[in-house]
Amino acid sequence: TEAVEESLDRIVELAQLKGEGGPTRLVVTGCLVSRYGDEILKEVPEVDALVPHKDLESVVKAVLGQEQGEGRRAEGAEKQGAGPRAKGGEEPVLNPEFSIRNSESTFPYRVRSHPEHRAYIKIGEGCSNWCAYCLIPSIRGEFASRPAASIVSEMDYLIGQGVREVTLVAQDSGRYGQDLGEDSLPSLLRSLLTVPGDYWLRVLYVHPSRVTDELLEVIASDPRICRYLDVPFQHVSAPVLERMGRGEAPTPIDVVRRVRHAMPDVYLRTTLMTGFPGETEEDFNDLLHFIQLAGIDHLGVFPYSLEEGTPAAGMKDQVPSDVARTRADKLMEEQAGISAQRLSRLVGQELTILAEGFDEKGPFGRHQGQAPEVDGVVRLDEDVEAGTFVQVLITDSDVYDLKGEVIE
Repeated sequence: TEAVEESLDRIVELAQLKGEGGPTRLVVTGCLVSRYGDEILKEVPEVDALVPHKDLESVVKAVLGQEQGEGRRAEGAEKQGAGPRAKGGEEPVLNPEFSIRNSESTFPYRVRSHPEHRAYIKIGEGCSNWCAYCLIPSIRGEFASRPAASIVSEMDYLIGQGVREVTLVAQDSGRYGQDLGEDSLPSLLRSLLTVPGDYWLRVLYVHPSRVTDELLEVIASDPRICRYLDVPFQHVSAPVLERMGRGEAPTPIDVVRRVRHAMPDVYLRTTLMTGFPGETEEDFNDLLHFIQLAGIDHLGVFPYSLEEGTPAAGMKDQVPSDVARTRADKLMEEQAGISAQRLSRLVGQELTILAEGFDEKGPFGRHQGQAPEVDGVVRLDEDVEAGTFVQVLITDSDVYDLKGEVIE
């Protein structure tokens, strides 16, 4: 698939750096290892160790070259998460019973790979949706919630370390707590809000069927929770959604209307897929009509890519990849105009901005309706220390970004 090819290309790029005075060890981890471990070692012999996604606590040992033995992983071990796999020798076994449910409740130390003023917290692992195009449930297992006390503890630690934006992530954040029988995403948010401090709290990836009235009430209840909701609809045509295995959710336009009724100032992000098996021109036109009607603030569009082992891979009426790509491009062309129009409404308004520092275009920041790394930014007229909240007058806009003058 395109995602696998992209990942392998990136690994090759990093491997080339080893011979140019770059990293001395190359460790690969995640779902790719669980599915294609042997292929990775064959294609990129510069890789020093593989760490399955269920054994991420062993990454440090792998990076430091502390694998127990010099061994190739025993057959099937990737699926069990049994420690890092080195090249040659016997298989190490490092805490195969680890899971997100028994993660530590305190966090005396954490190394962050992102800027010091923002961080991600994983609240769950796996997925129980079993969408027809996706292998995550079979690779990562059913959704498992992380204990609330553990999440609150990490949040408290991060805010104490100067983090000003915390983003909660999981494959299906809205399902949080359902497997525990006592917690829910709204209750988790209430618990996290007990952590004192001046910060933003953001939630990503809420399945349409789990956008509840209670969740919307909690998000609207505290200005520290970003008025932002990422709801991956994937499609809007009822026949396509049914084939995807997502047909029981409320219709996307109903979800949008309900969210905006509860929070008129909300910013919405979604992802849509074009070219799913059996998608007709009429189905695609439904997507075009939806984005015109819904006025989505941020949109990601992906052409369907066949994933071996999924139900969708065996479906009839596979859509040619060039058709899927053309449809995706058409959606994004339409979205460009919608995005420009929605951003233009912010010109003349005063917004709170979290400064991000500067890049090749100069200083910039984000308002609550812009998630880090995936949405647009606010270009600033002067340097502001990263991690600082400032008031900014929006003076101009383009297709995806805003411009503003710092007034405080």
